[in-house]
Parts: sequence; C-alpha cells; structure tokens
Amino acid sequence: MMTHDPQKTIEDLRNHLTQHDTRIAFLFGAGTSSAVRVPVAGTSKDKALIPAVLELTALCAESVKKLDVAADAAQHTFTTAWGLLAKEAKPSTREVNIEDILTLVRRKLDGIGDDKLVGLSKSELTSVDSTIRKTIAQAVDIGSDDFPPGLPHYELGRWIARIPRKHPVEIFTTNYDLVIEHALETEWVPLFDGFVGCYQPFFNHDSLYRSEAAPASRWARLWKIHGSINWTRIKVGDHKRFVRGRPTHTGELILPSHYKYDESRKQPYAAFLERLGRVLAYDDAILITVGYSFGDEHINAVIFDALQVKPRPHVFSLHHSDPDEKHIIVDTAKSRLNLFVLGPRRAVITGVLGEWRLTSAVDNRTAPFMDVAFDSDALDPASGVAESLTGRFRLGDFNYFCRFLQSMFTA
Repeated sequence: MMTHDPQKTIEDLRNHLTQHDTRIAFLFGAGTSSAVRVPVAGTSKDKALIPAVLELTALCAESVKKLDVAADAAQHTFTTAWGLLAKEAKPSTREVNIEDILTLVRRKLDGIGDDKLVGLSKSELTSVDSTIRKTIAQAVDIGSDDFPPGLPHYELGRWIARIPRKHPVEIFTTNYDLVIEHALETEWVPLFDGFVGCYQPFFNHDSLYRSEAAPASRWARLWKIHGSINWTRIKVGDHKRFVRGRPTHTGELILPSHYKYDESRKQPYAAFLERLGRVLAYDDAILITVGYSFGDEHINAVIFDALQVKPRPHVFSLHHSDPDEKHIIVDTAKSRLNLFVLGPRRAVITGVLGEWRLTSAVDNRTAPFMDVAFDSDALDPASGVAESLTGRFRLGDFNYFCRFLQSMFTA
C-alpha cells in the first residue's frame, strides 16, 4: 500500500488554520460531544457526557417500547412497530439510527389519514414522535453545573477568540445539545446562530444570505443543522416560526423532509444546508469535519457536489477510527482530489489510499505540534534512536483536535 507523510499533511492543515484570510468552516458531528468522558458516580468507570447517536437510538427504543406498558398493550403494539420502523428506515450502508427512524415516523404522520401504519394509528404515531423527542432532549440536556472543567470545546473557543480573521469562523453541527454554545460563551466568543430578537429570538432566514443582516466577522457563526433542544416552533398570527429560548424536553429536532416551506420562509434545515453550499463555493474555503460519520445523505450531497464543481475548496475529514475502504467517504475521496480523509492508521490524500509513515523522525524540538497531532513511535523512549516511522494520527479525536488548535499559540 502507498504511504503518506503525516507531518506534511498536519503542517498543511496547520497552515490553512493560521491564514487570517482563509474561510474556515467546521462540521461537528455527534463524536465531538461523545468524545468528552465524565466519571460515573460511585464507580471507577466513565461515560460519554453526551450519548452518541447509536446510544441515543437504544435509549429511544427503550422509551418507545415502554409505551406498551403505559397503554396496557398486551400485543406489544409499540414494540412491534419499533421493529418495523427500524427495518424500513435502515440505510443500506450503515446501522439504522434514531434520526432515520424519526424521519420515517414523521413521513408516515404526514400521510396516515384514518388508516394504521406499522400497526399504529395517527395518535399512536404522534406518541412515538413525542416520546423520541423527549428522550433525546433529556439525554443531551446538560445543566450548567455539570459541564466538566476540561471540556475541549473551551480550547476551541479560545482559538476562535485569539485568531484574527477576515471572515467569520462558521460552525455547522448536527448535535442537539448546547455544549458548543456554553463553551464559546464561557470564552467570551460572540456567537450568531441565525436567530434575531430580544424577547423571543426567532429564526431569520435573511441573515444567512445577506451580510448586512448578520453581525460582523468577529462573531462566530453556529448553524445547528438538525435543530436544538432550546428551539420551539410556535404560531404567530397565520404563520409558524422557530424561536429560541431555554432548553425544553420537547426539543425541536429538524430533519430531512420534515416541515415543508412555511409561506416564503425556509425552515432552518434547508437554509443551513444552502449556507454550507455557499461557504464551499468560495475558492479559499476550508471545511474540517470532526465526529461526523457521513451518515446524512443530504449533507454529504452538498459537500461532494461542491467539491466536484470547484477544485479549490478543500475538505479535511478527520476520523476517530479508520473508515472501511467501501465507506462512501473513502470511495468519494478517491475521485475528488480536494477531499482528504484522515484516519488513525491510513488516509486518502489526492485520491490515493495509503498508510501513515513519516519521512523522517520528529520530536518536540523539531515540530512541537506533532506531539499532539501524531502519536509517533519513531523514537525509542530510552535511547532516542529511530526504530520506526509509523504511528497513529490523533486529530480525529476531538480532544486532541482542540489541543492541536491550542498548540498554534505555543509552537
């Protein structure tokens, strides 16, 4: 197999991040929240601060099945329905998750009428929808006293605050939790999320498209593609709108094919996807993905199409574990030279799949930032004599990625 020099790739990434006139965007998936570990009270174990998507799926399955007990359903109506929904919603290339199932539930609600689907009436399907939303909201709602002091997101906030930029840093995330908001505000980073107003901030579609309708470039942007636990959909006059307030246990989870256009105003999901496409239309754009497994076909289409149309924008996709060679991100990167897939042991760079191998040994004296980004076994700890040039690329772990950002101030 071909090889790639991790030092060159990491230096390229670092140079992109330090250029003040580069358009920097991040796409953070569930892995950025679940990467934070907290101790389990009374034990020596730890757990994710925010459950990952598959953990959320299991929690939702348990909650929906409990509806049988509440309804005294001897035939296990809800349990059977969950199995049918999971089977129908399952994508061909990965495990089914709660977003797949919730999207399917809502599609069925849109067209159910007086019939039954997967054995459930419209009111029962509505109960499934509300149970899923409540379960997710409770699982990801972290109180202000429960945020750990070593949250890596604080380092992200400090980096944004200290790096002078011509263009605002844009953060796209599929997460429902409020970890990013908490961390960036703790670090005094001005943050704009598309909502405007003082009494009951509402989603303003124009602010994503007209620069005069948004704050200046020193304000970071946060686009929550799948919604948030502190959003609510309300009716104002003859129209419905999304507003932001305190977290609720009903959460507003925005997914594909959910909530059609309301009059001439686009709902946030479509607007945020269009925003992502507009960012990637710039020649100097750099998108870095962390904790995102490329399981959302709608997001993938925006990214892949943008890279095919223009060769100049670049995407660095950082992975906690090496994607399978048949994974869509690996297969796509082989034909798009501006898409780099960087895993712990191998990478796809300029269309070539290869293993990591240093050209020459490095240490803290020659490249301090490499100690954070690459776990090299190039030097023997005792003698300092080069034994091997292999190692593990660390930046797919959000904890190390944020340390890497901080290393720019010390290296």
